Amino acid sequence: MLLLTGLLSIVLPASQSNAQDQNQPEQNQPEQDRRLAFFETRIRPVLIQHCYECHAAGAKSIKGGLLLDSRDGLLEGGESGPSVVVGQPEESLLLEALRHESFEMPPQKRLDDTIIQDFATWVRDGLVDPRTATESPRPLSRDIDLDKGREFWSFRPVTSPPVPRTDTPWAITDIDRFVESKWKDAEIIPTPDATPSQIARRLFMVLTGLPPNADQIRHFVTAYEAAPDAAVASLTDELLASPRFGERWGRHWLDVVRFAESSGGGRSLMFPDAWRFRDYVIQSFNEDKPYSQFLKEHVAGDLLPSHTDSERDEQLVGSGFLVLGAINYEQQDKETLRMDVIDEQITAIGQGFLGMTLGCARCHNHKFDPVPTEDYYALAGILHSTKALTPGNVSGYVTTNLRTGFDPQELEQWKKTDAELAAQIEQIRKRLTPTTSASERRAISADSLPGIVVDDDVAIFVGEWMNSSHSAPFVGVGYRHSNSPRTGVTAEFRAIMPADGMYAIRMSHNSADSRSAKVPVSIRHSRGTAKVNVNQQRAANADGVFSSLGEYHFDAGEEAVVTIHADQASAGYVIVDAVQFIPLKELADVQDSSAPAETSGPDQQQLTETLKQLEKDRKTHAARKPAIPLAMSVTDEDSPGDWHLHIRGDARNLGPIVPRGFLQVGPADTTSARPIIPEGTSGRRELADWLTSVDNPLTARVYVNRVWQHAIGEGLVRTPDNFGTTGRPPDHPELLDHLAWNFMHSGQWSTRQLLRAICTSRVFRLSSEVTAAAQAKDPDNRWLGRGFRRRLDAEVLRDAILQISGELDLTFDGGRTIQHVTQYDNEYDHQKYASRHRSVYVPFLRNSMLDFFEVFDVANPNLVTGRRNVSTLPGQALFLMNSPFLMEQAEHAARRLMESASGDGTVTDQQIETVWLNVLGRQPTGQEVTRIQVFLNSSDPIATNDWTAVYQALFGSVDFRYLD
Repeated sequence: MLLLTGLLSIVLPASQSNAQDQNQPEQNQPEQDRRLAFFETRIRPVLIQHCYECHAAGAKSIKGGLLLDSRDGLLEGGESGPSVVVGQPEESLLLEALRHESFEMPPQKRLDDTIIQDFATWVRDGLVDPRTATESPRPLSRDIDLDKGREFWSFRPVTSPPVPRTDTPWAITDIDRFVESKWKDAEIIPTPDATPSQIARRLFMVLTGLPPNADQIRHFVTAYEAAPDAAVASLTDELLASPRFGERWGRHWLDVVRFAESSGGGRSLMFPDAWRFRDYVIQSFNEDKPYSQFLKEHVAGDLLPSHTDSERDEQLVGSGFLVLGAINYEQQDKETLRMDVIDEQITAIGQGFLGMTLGCARCHNHKFDPVPTEDYYALAGILHSTKALTPGNVSGYVTTNLRTGFDPQELEQWKKTDAELAAQIEQIRKRLTPTTSASERRAISADSLPGIVVDDDVAIFVGEWMNSSHSAPFVGVGYRHSNSPRTGVTAEFRAIMPADGMYAIRMSHNSADSRSAKVPVSIRHSRGTAKVNVNQQRAANADGVFSSLGEYHFDAGEEAVVTIHADQASAGYVIVDAVQFIPLKELADVQDSSAPAETSGPDQQQLTETLKQLEKDRKTHAARKPAIPLAMSVTDEDSPGDWHLHIRGDARNLGPIVPRGFLQVGPADTTSARPIIPEGTSGRRELADWLTSVDNPLTARVYVNRVWQHAIGEGLVRTPDNFGTTGRPPDHPELLDHLAWNFMHSGQWSTRQLLRAICTSRVFRLSSEVTAAAQAKDPDNRWLGRGFRRRLDAEVLRDAILQISGELDLTFDGGRTIQHVTQYDNEYDHQKYASRHRSVYVPFLRNSMLDFFEVFDVANPNLVTGRRNVSTLPGQALFLMNSPFLMEQAEHAARRLMESASGDGTVTDQQIETVWLNVLGRQPTGQEVTRIQVFLNSSDPIATNDWTAVYQALFGSVDFRYLD
């Protein structure tokens, strides 16, 4: 540590003063927007649904004198005093009441822990709340002047402004001319261009997220000195064509679409197939897929026409965007859950694609923007007509089989062999006499059993359950057991009944003295819900395999639900295997056909052995079944249609039906906001077309601004997720429209063409050095007279360290990287399953993030993130000094350097120069060369740990972490 501390004082002595750079972007406004959106989507709906009945100005009687319908009411409190201490949730009576620690709110039932945590976050973050004591919800759009709303800059049509003429030779592109035209009036003198090595590092980092090596910098510097414009254009084209481009820019987009590989909320379930969406995004950027097509696939990929199975699958994976959000699938109020999913989807579409906080219109007309509640529910009707959830005690998300990624012939051959084995097993069973014990039969194929058999592998389990195949008999490849006394431990079996009539329902289990003697089971049928108890200490009373649960009536198409309540069972293990539904009219035939032919003696023993072997063979064969790839996706509901406005956002307080459609603000032709949606469809194709129309004033502007921000360092609109009235207006509106117009028309929605135009501009090359005059005249760099100095993202820092050490694996180009799929994401061990892939491929879990990502402000996957927060904290420096990962990579880099060093072991200036170029992207100063020479030559011979200390100091330096 002393060695490293000493090195930090001699390496880069001049750069430390730049640690707090004056060009860092403002963070206050985006954070305020995020907190406001958090209130509107997570807090206000809960207050309305659970609190306003007793604690709002409109309540029949106000209990305890407490008003919760305004911020002032919260702070003033009621008879017990203030309900909230801002910033201190643990000291707030409101949180005590929600937790049922003192008062109990709501009194009927405690809210979910995730909701209570949301309230704690809200209080801790400053109690952002736009409500006033006199506000009232406005359910109708007549309260909003749409014509006046269309006068706001972001709702005006995108135009193609004339390119300004300039009098100096400085500008080389139209972008430069728009920027330079502002300088005269603002009295701005631009900085000189950055050095060639800085420009090279900037291009590499911006376009690929990886640093250039020393040879690449030297090559570019030589080319730049001969022909600057040509050198920049050539390197830009080379990097745009690199597969590393999609990995870098795909990560930017994954921030926007709140990508994660787990659900968040509750116990945060894993999304084992989410990686397909990540790879789809990377591939789309590498193929330069038109942004218009890209968005259409996000919203309606499952509905778009396709010419090949590969194209169909790609578009289908794109629709996974709609199910990637942070959702608590354990929510038991299923209608509220459904509307929460829809609200999350609307928020993601609104902020991600349109730069609009549409979620703020769920409970009332938007407080600041011309978005009436009707528009929110016009969009909600489209998404309510879209199936994103699957039923269950713990709900699930929709998945769809892909048609590629496996061998269909191999699958058909597997099915053929499986059917042959099943037939042989069935023939032998029919020949065996009843003297064959159940324990000798072991595994029983569900396909060989009559009626509808639902095995445990498709049941819905809640709580702690263990897989087993220890005790026979069992259906399928095993069974589950639980001995947990905790509440909420259940297993649920569901099946659709094909016809009206009575059905015998049976439950399979093996028996033993260690089993529970009283296992409660509920059966939901057409005439109510029945409850029975099963004694699993006794042998099953039907064929030694199944115990009868009774006979019940079901209507055709009705879903039967059988629930085993392990948490209510008597002491002992609860066994859950399979549930069988047999129509009564078929039961007699089943019993007759099961009567075996007489077989005895040695023949029976031989058959029993053969049966065991065949069942073993079939179990082995089952494990070899070719997996059909699945994709997270959505599909249209069976009966799509318009949906109700929810009064005050309450899913159970339905208002009038609102025709499906889009935002009315925008083009004056408002008929386009309420399109004719074909019968039997959701309207998502129409929504996709509206989003990507050249007449939509928001889509292109928002995306162009995102691209500009990541290329230049700050957006033309500095609130990238908020183009509404509470966001910042563009500093260069004509340039924004110029870029957006060309992007849609001549650029054909091409991200590469847009980036090429930006990166080959003179503006891109400007130095980030700040003079006193520039700081005084333009402290925020609104007029773009200099470059923006910015810290590298967490992923770029990690990838750069791995590349410099020689450990980065660039051979990996996609696939699942979650090496152990646990049920919940907080069980995942990042250290145990660490890889050297690029960071975009590292498992991205909502409740379990790689420590490197957390330290360096990775995007919050619960939110649309157009611009990450950038913090400067002591913990970051300590992490870089003490992280085992950093020390390991510094040692790898040192060993790599020493292996290529000269034979006599001396340190040359050329060596130091190469290290500086590889790590910092610049030449070392004379002072740095001298000090490093002195430090290294103080050891004789120079040891690996000497160079390790140098690399570790460089990795911890400001010059490495920041892009000039």
